[in-house]
Amino acid sequence: MRKLRFKNRNGILYFGLGDKFKSSKMKYSAVNKNIITSKFNKGLFDDDLNIVVSDSELISVLVIDFIHSQSNIKKESTLRNYRTTFKNYIKPYFENKTVAQVSPLDIKSFQDYIQSKGISGKAIIGQSRYLLSEVFQNAILRGEITVNPVKMVNTPTFRRRAKKQSVKVFTLDEVDLIISKATGDLKNLLGILFFTGMRIGELIALKWSDVDFKTDTISINKTVSAGTIDTPKTLSSDREIEMLSQAREFLKKQMLLTGMKNTFVFLNSKQSHYTQGSHLLVKFISLLQDLNIQRRTLHTARHTFASMMLNNNIDPMWVSATLGHENVKITLEIYAHFLPRKEKMKMEFLEKRYKNGTVL
Repeated sequence: MRKLRFKNRNGILYFGLGDKFKSSKMKYSAVNKNIITSKFNKGLFDDDLNIVVSDSELISVLVIDFIHSQSNIKKESTLRNYRTTFKNYIKPYFENKTVAQVSPLDIKSFQDYIQSKGISGKAIIGQSRYLLSEVFQNAILRGEITVNPVKMVNTPTFRRRAKKQSVKVFTLDEVDLIISKATGDLKNLLGILFFTGMRIGELIALKWSDVDFKTDTISINKTVSAGTIDTPKTLSSDREIEMLSQAREFLKKQMLLTGMKNTFVFLNSKQSHYTQGSHLLVKFISLLQDLNIQRRTLHTARHTFASMMLNNNIDPMWVSATLGHENVKITLEIYAHFLPRKEKMKMEFLEKRYKNGTVL
C-alpha cells in the first residue's frame, strides 16, 4: 500500500513516500494537499517518486482475478457474460489504471461511454458496476483505498423499451402440417417442443433418465448453453412437467431411434448430444420454406404451446409451471392476449334491484 506523506518546509508543501520528499512548489494548505493527493492517485507522480506499478494492482488484473474466484459460485453462462463485458468494455477503458487512480467521475464517464455506444447498455453497465464494485470493496479491505467510487455514482436510468410486438405463433393446422411433413428425429423433436413448451436448450440436454413413462412426467433440470451442459436458465426452470399424451407419442418414437445408443434423447451425427440448436434450426427453417409457412424460430414452438393452452381455458397456473416461469404474472404479461375474451358479465343482482330505473 502506498501512503503519501506531507511536510511543511518554510510554508512550501512537500510530498513523498517514506523518507524522500519532493517540493510541490505550492503553498502548504489543505486544499493543495488534496490536489497533490488527487494527482498522486492518478499516477501522475509515479515517475517523480520512482514508483513501479505492479501488474497485481491494475484493475484489469483484479477484475479477471475476481471473475476466476466466482467459478465455483456462478453459472458458466454468467461467467462467460462477465468475461465478455470485461474484455469489451472494462479492460479497454481502465487498461493501465489502479484502484487508487479511479474517481467517481471516472465511473460516471465510463457509464456515459457505454451509453454512447448505443448497445444494450443496461445489462453491460449492471455487470460492470458489479465487477468493479467488488474489486474496489476488496481494495478497501486491503487498506488501499477508503471509498468505493462505484457506490458514489448512481446507476443511469434507461428509457423503457417499446412494448414488444405480439409473437406470431403457429396455428394448430400449421402445427399438424409441420409435424406431418417433418421426418426422422426432427419430427419427434418438433412434436415434443409443440406439446411440452420446453426450450430447445432444455430438450437437447434431456436424458432418458429424465423421462418417466410410468408417471408420465418429464424432469427438466439442465440445458445446453454455448456448447456445454449447464443448470437451467432460472431456479423456476428446474421443474417436473406433465407429459401430455401427444408428447408421449413422440418420445416413444424417439426411443426407438436413440434409446439404445446414448443416454441423451436426441443425438447428432456423432451419436452425442447436440451442443447447440443452430443445426436443427436450419433444418426447421428449410421445412417451413418447403411448406410456404412464414419463417420463425424453434422458440416459437414454446410460444405456440402457451397460446393454445391459454386459448383453450387451461389454468394459467398450470401453464406457468409447465413453462418454468417464476410466477404466473410473468406468463400473463407475455401471453395475456391469448386468453379467450369472456362475454360481458351480467350483474343480475343490480339489474333486478334497479330494473325500474330507481336512482339512489
